[in-house]
Order: sequence, then structure tokens, then C-alpha cells
Amino acid sequence: MVTSLTSATATVKWNLDEGFRVDLDIKENGLLCTLKLKGKLIGGEPVSQFEGAFMNALSSGHIYLILDLEAVPYLDSSGIGSVVNALRTSAKVGGSVKLVKPSNFASKMLKMVGVLDLFQVFDSEEAAAAACGGS
Repeated sequence: MVTSLTSATATVKWNLDEGFRVDLDIKENGLLCTLKLKGKLIGGEPVSQFEGAFMNALSSGHIYLILDLEAVPYLDSSGIGSVVNALRTSAKVGGSVKLVKPSNFASKMLKMVGVLDLFQVFDSEEAAAAACGGS
């Protein structure tokens, strides 16, 4: 098990079409990785980039993922699948995924397909981190 990791922050921006942009802010600290998404999480490049980001975090030893979905106004079935895939992959390495302030649409979609109850949902990144043992 990795016990000491460096802290890092990165911003990845995807420009797919004119006027369409999804931002992903990544903060890594110890065993935690917070991914703050801004924009639509839909099939194609956004989902590929999101999955690449969380897989990279997990392979770097950040087994607790905090997904801030407050600024995700829309996600499609591929986006839902990628969020569930983050949970499944994190659990395989002994971690977990916590959701922070999912947008109304994201909450409704995750509930409608029956996966919202798989996640703990928090009002703040700090509360989600504390639920991970403050790692």
C-alpha cells in the first residue's frame, strides 16, 4: 500500500465543438483524488477523458475518489456508466467513490437507473473526504 503521495492539481479542458467545453479539475492528496467536472458528461471524448483521469488516479495510489458533479448539467448513459465504472474500479483496489453535490439532473438520472443508492452523497468535498477516513 502506498502511504505517502505528493499533492498535485491539474486542469484538463476538452474543446469538442464551438461553444461546447467540459472542464475537469483534479486535486490529488494522499489516498484521495477529487475530480470536479464542469459541463456535460457524455459519450465520446468527455467520458474517455474522465475515465482516463480516474484510472490514472487509481493507478497512482489515490484509491478514494471524490466526484464533484455540481456543475454537470447533463449526463447520458455513457456518463452514468463511467461514474459506475469509477466505483467498481475503485472498490477493486480497496477504495470507494463519494459524490459531492450532484446537479438535480445528475441525481435524477442516477436515481432513475437505480444506481444513486450505490454512492454516498455529500454537500461538501470536506465531508466526503472525512468519510474516506480523512486520507
